[in-house]
Amino acid sequence: MKATTAIVTVACALYLACGMPVALAGGIPWNSLNQNEQSVLSKHRGEWSGLSEAEQRRLVSGARKYLDLPPDKRKAVEDKRKQYQRMSPKEREQLRDRYSRQRRYR
Repeated sequence: MKATTAIVTVACALYLACGMPVALAGGIPWNSLNQNEQSVLSKHRGEWSGLSEAEQRRLVSGARKYLDLPPDKRKAVEDKRKQYQRMSPKEREQLRDRYSRQRRYR
């Protein structure tokens, strides 16, 4: 039995025995996220398994930070997100450049 087949077999056995989600190829299984995290990350649900583990971790970290914010701060984040969405591609690029330059000086 090849090593990969053995790993998949063991992972499936663990899944069946524990009823716990198991990431076969690394990454964070969507079902391991709590309901609030899934709600915040809902736009990524369809592509979740195709994202790298690093990208999944980054998104989950951001979702958790967002969920830890008080309601007034969440509203401010939402307002900024909507403002960003209304920007033209050129304005977005300028904002990213400005942010990138500021980060270099911190």
